[in-house]
Amino acid sequence: MHSIIKKNKEGFTLVELLIVTALLAIVSLAVYATFNNGIRIWQKINEQAPQEDLDIFFEEFALDLRNTFKFSGYNFIGKEKQLEFITIVGSPRMHKDTVGKVIYFYDPESKIISKTSLDYSQIYEGNGGITRQLARGVESLRFKYYFYDKEAKEYIWIDEWPKDGLPLAVRVEVGLEEPGQKSEFVKTITIAVNN
Repeated sequence: MHSIIKKNKEGFTLVELLIVTALLAIVSLAVYATFNNGIRIWQKINEQAPQEDLDIFFEEFALDLRNTFKFSGYNFIGKEKQLEFITIVGSPRMHKDTVGKVIYFYDPESKIISKTSLDYSQIYEGNGGITRQLARGVESLRFKYYFYDKEAKEYIWIDEWPKDGLPLAVRVEVGLEEPGQKSEFVKTITIAVNN
């Protein structure tokens, strides 16, 4: 005689509920960890490093300085924290490259290196030109100018350019302060057109 035992099929057992709850917690934790790592990677990729800005500044500065030349009525003006000279600039009005002036300057309060570009018509009309920020988080900036001193008969570096004509080279010294370290970067750009 076989007795038929009927099981109650109307609900879940306590063991089944505990297993499902544990599996749901493990899957939720895995999804959260993956999502969180994705957000951190995205933030790291989109974060601009000060050294990247500085590399772009050095390249743009070197290109402008190598394209400088003497232009009547406009002198090369070099100070310790600011430099302005005639070079080839992109003109938004004419939609092409033309003669213009660039001004590189450093603001120690905001710790930003900026560049103002003026094409020849903006210089003539006295308009302000276009100013862009090139590098942020800069602790210090210093321009130095290289020339041959005929009286002393030697090549020397000076902090300001008081002369007519162009220096033989310009040195840029930039200090960055990143979390946990200070870095000093120096770049020297020679000028092909001499006095």
